Amino acid sequence: MTTTAPAAARTTQPYQPFSLRVAGVRRLSSTFVRVTLSGDSLIDFDHHGYDQRMSLIFMPEGADCDAFAREADWMAAWRSGPTDSWAPLRVYTVRAFRPESLEVDVDFVLHGDASPASRWAGRASVGDRIVMISATPGHPVTDVAWRPPADATRLLLAADETALPAASSILERLDRPARAFLEVPFPDDCLPIAGPAEITWLVRSRGERLEPVLREQLDRVAPPGALDDVVEQEDGDVWDVPENPAGGFYAWLAGEAGPVVSLRRHLVTERGVDRRAVAFMGYWKRGRVQPN
Repeated sequence: MTTTAPAAARTTQPYQPFSLRVAGVRRLSSTFVRVTLSGDSLIDFDHHGYDQRMSLIFMPEGADCDAFAREADWMAAWRSGPTDSWAPLRVYTVRAFRPESLEVDVDFVLHGDASPASRWAGRASVGDRIVMISATPGHPVTDVAWRPPADATRLLLAADETALPAASSILERLDRPARAFLEVPFPDDCLPIAGPAEITWLVRSRGERLEPVLREQLDRVAPPGALDDVVEQEDGDVWDVPENPAGGFYAWLAGEAGPVVSLRRHLVTERGVDRRAVAFMGYWKRGRVQPN
């Protein structure tokens, strides 16, 4: 008789490669497509929920994803050869995980062939292979940015379409009310989201934009406080997730770096919100191509 060791006993690294195949593709709207990934290796995947990040490596056609996932040092294997030969790696959100069927859903923003991820997702079909780098059990959680204080009663989320999968996952898991402002390109991108939040959809094709609308609404959703200074490094990463937030208010801002930085600055320097109560993440930056 053979037995299977518990996942925690089989894995020692906090993050490891998972060799997966496409089990389903579903077009959700003009902008979004949902790709379902499956594989027996997901028995070692540690699902943390909320806005859990993972990385996808878009391997060359014909690449042996199973062999890559067995590499003792996946990072060294990925970086072998000249830089321009590395398979594209991009960070995404785990939209859903079904442990009973060992399936992960990933929602992609489609924008033609402008990026390797959009190009792959737009052509994905059942049986295609891909490598996911994600968390394994028994290690500290470092892949979730949603960290509100346990007693926070005023929760604010703001996101554009690139952060919509993350915001949706958070909102559907909430155990208390929240306000969310979500900007998408087209009306049919206003996808159903369960949970107790009050959601305001903003549609760019109707001329609606996240930053000006949210500024007008802040009197309802953000408390005033003592003014503070914020110094931004425009050329650096736009990403700050406070480790120990406190108080009754918490904001989660994600999307294109420009509005995210501006809104965070407005909350902290103009409204006096404690900077430790604002998590902000620039998922992308206009005019900048993401390198490997």
